[in-house]
Amino acid sequence: MPTTAQISAAPAGVVWVFFNEGFLFRSSDRGDTWVQRALPPQSVSPRGNVTFIDDQRGWLNSSGSPETGCNAEGTVIWQTTDGAASWQQVAVLDGVAPSTSGIADAQCKENLSFVDPTHGFLAAWDDSHQPTIYRTLDGGHTWKASTLPDPPGFVTQAGGFNLRPGVVRRFDMTLLVPATGMNAATAELSTYVFRSLDGGATWTYLGKAPKPGGSIGLVTATRWLQVIEPDQSSETTDAGGTWHSYPTDYSQAAPIAPQVVFGDPSIGYATVRGEIQRSTDGGLHWSYIHTPGT
Repeated sequence: MPTTAQISAAPAGVVWVFFNEGFLFRSSDRGDTWVQRALPPQSVSPRGNVTFIDDQRGWLNSSGSPETGCNAEGTVIWQTTDGAASWQQVAVLDGVAPSTSGIADAQCKENLSFVDPTHGFLAAWDDSHQPTIYRTLDGGHTWKASTLPDPPGFVTQAGGFNLRPGVVRRFDMTLLVPATGMNAATAELSTYVFRSLDGGATWTYLGKAPKPGGSIGLVTATRWLQVIEPDQSSETTDAGGTWHSYPTDYSQAAPIAPQVVFGDPSIGYATVRGEIQRSTDGGLHWSYIHTPGT
C-alpha cells in the first residue's frame, strides 16, 4: 500500500488519486475502475497535491525543500488540459530568485485547489505566523495573498501553535477552507472552518469541529461531517452553528483521522494510509474500493 492517497473529487463521478510515491490515476465511474495517467517531471513532493475540476483539466503543486520551521519554500505549479497526458508550468518559485507570480518565498506551500478554469487557491503556513491563502484569477499565472485570521480562543505563536489550512472549496458564491492547529490554551489539536464571500480577498471564522484531532468533510456550504468511527461521527447542517451525532457506519483500523472529500452532496471519499472508502449517500454508508496500483 502507498503511504498516502490524496484525492481530488470532481462532479459526475470523476475522481483522481495522487500518490507522493509518483503515481496518478483517474476514474470516471466513482472509483470502480482506474486508469493511470502521466505526471510532470520532478512532481514528487512531501506536500504536493493535484486538483481537478473534471476529467481533463487539472493542476499540480510540487513544492521544494523547506527551510527549518517552514520559514521559506519554493514551489512549481503545473497545469494539464488533456487529462494528464501532458503538463505545462504556469508558476515557478525557486525560493531564491524573486517571484513574478505573486507567491512569496516565505512559508511552506500546499493544498492547491481550483474551483473552475481560472479561479484557484494555494495554502501557505509556517510554525510561527498566521497562514496565507493565495488566490489566482487567471489559471495560476499570477497570485494575490490574504491572511487567515486567528479564530476565537486561538492565538498564533511561536513553537508550533499555528494553523495549517486545508483545501479551499466553493459552494455557489461561498468559499470555505478548514484549518487545523494545536491550541496553546487548550493543548488540543482543533479544526476550524473559515468563510470568504468576496472570492478569497478576506476570510472570517465560521465554525469549529466538535471533537479534537478530526478533519471536516465539507458536503455543502452548510452541511459538514466529522467522520471518526461508528457512534462518534458528527454532523452540522447550519455551517457549524450546532452539531449532533451522525449515525454513519464508517470504520477503519488506523488510529488517525481520515481525509474526507465530497465531489457532490452524495458522493464522497475517505482515505487514510492509502486505503479508500466511498459513500454514495452523503456520508451515511461507506464501503472500501480498490486502491489503484495495488
